[in-house]
Amino acid sequence: MDIDLHIHTNRYSGCSNIDPVKLLKKAKAVGLDGIALTEHGIRWGDEQIEQLRRASGVGDLLIIPGQEVACYWRHGRFQGEFLVFGYPKSLGSSRSAEEVIELVHAKGGVVIAAHPFKKFRHGDEGFYGAGKQLYDFRVDGLEVEHPDYDAEARAQAAEAMTAMGIAGTGASDSHALHTVGICRTVFERPVNGVAGLCEEIRAGRLKALNLTNGRGVPVRPSGSGEPSACEARAAALPPL
Repeated sequence: MDIDLHIHTNRYSGCSNIDPVKLLKKAKAVGLDGIALTEHGIRWGDEQIEQLRRASGVGDLLIIPGQEVACYWRHGRFQGEFLVFGYPKSLGSSRSAEEVIELVHAKGGVVIAAHPFKKFRHGDEGFYGAGKQLYDFRVDGLEVEHPDYDAEARAQAAEAMTAMGIAGTGASDSHALHTVGICRTVFERPVNGVAGLCEEIRAGRLKALNLTNGRGVPVRPSGSGEPSACEARAAALPPL
């Protein structure tokens, strides 16, 4: 079962140009069985998701409400960004990673480190994620496949996954429609909702899949009039 666990829409993320209705249709077109809505610090309400489902006409796509939370320690020190699943309220972006993890685990949810080894652009040192701080946090998983990872970042993520004994997920972190599904998580068992998703992540019954050319773009750009390589690959994936 293929799920893109990290997507932003223009409903609640000002940095995204993805229309939510078009997102659902695109997800089906690229062979996804489910998506997670992970706006910055904001969780979609359950009724909002049902309204979106009705508006799209896509009834058989799993839609998981999540959120991406930016965390800061004292004096504003950045600790990373984290995907949260299974917490019923919006968490904003002003809490520490330790507080977020404690709150989410108390509700039976899971926390995934988002792109912990994604490097700053323009030659600056540092990461857009937790970096090596990751080892200090009791997360349930981390993104080991992300469109902005280079070979070094993938190696660092794989090393952390093994050392920490946690799940390694894949996700597109899409802010534009053409990137939806280019990285995804393949679950060994069917996922029927948030509780099932959390259970499968904790159990590690999944693998990360990258359908890009290693530079964070589809092998064949979308919009060419032909299916992109990632769309063709997704359509050919056998059901689990």
